[in-house]
Amino acid sequence: MVEKNTSNKNKVSKVNEESSDDKIALVVMNFAIDIFYSIFFIVLAYLAFWIIVVLTILGFIVRAVGSEQPEDLKNFTKRLSIYMSECLDFSSQDENEKPFPFGKFPN
Repeated sequence: MVEKNTSNKNKVSKVNEESSDDKIALVVMNFAIDIFYSIFFIVLAYLAFWIIVVLTILGFIVRAVGSEQPEDLKNFTKRLSIYMSECLDFSSQDENEKPFPFGKFPN
């Protein structure tokens, strides 16, 4: 009779060990996914930064020629800077909502 109780206890402890192993695996997997998304959005923010630099230089060239900077260029540069900010906010875990391409591009 004692053997039955110990075998039941062993089964219960094995089930608890497996469920705790599963929980640990889920935590590690979620952590790895968060790191991947953070790196992905940091790279996108870096690319957006350099596009903003090129568009700013282009805007100065257009102004140097003597005409006004196109309104579309101003708006796109502003939207791109907001997008870069959203990417960095997500990567630093200030926000939980994923920016573009998983969400919408800023207006």
